[in-house]
Amino acid sequence: MLIFSGCKKSNIQTHILTGQWQWQYSEGGIAGQKIIPENNRILLLNFNQDSTFSVTENGSASFNGIYQITIDTTYGKVIHFNPNNFGDPNGEIYIIQNNQLILTDYMISDGYTHYYKRIK
Repeated sequence: MLIFSGCKKSNIQTHILTGQWQWQYSEGGIAGQKIIPENNRILLLNFNQDSTFSVTENGSASFNGIYQITIDTTYGKVIHFNPNNFGDPNGEIYIIQNNQLILTDYMISDGYTHYYKRIK
């Protein structure tokens, strides 16, 4: 069975994402796991207004690239990362609630939901 969903490039302003977000935990997968940072691990996701992003782990750069936001008529706002080292392979559905960024693996039925808090 094939499922098609409408996806279009968006002119959404990225300023709501702009800033630094610290990973809190992730939940999901086939077994419904909860993953939390271990050994004082601090993972930061940084979004810039010029559509670039970077990921740092314990103060050291992990990787960076560009991102694009699209609107899926079924799922909502989706962030696509290039390179797709982050949000692999399809991107992340996102919502922001009370200074919390919630990313859900896009089009993966047994994917994860990742929770971040705004740092700045």
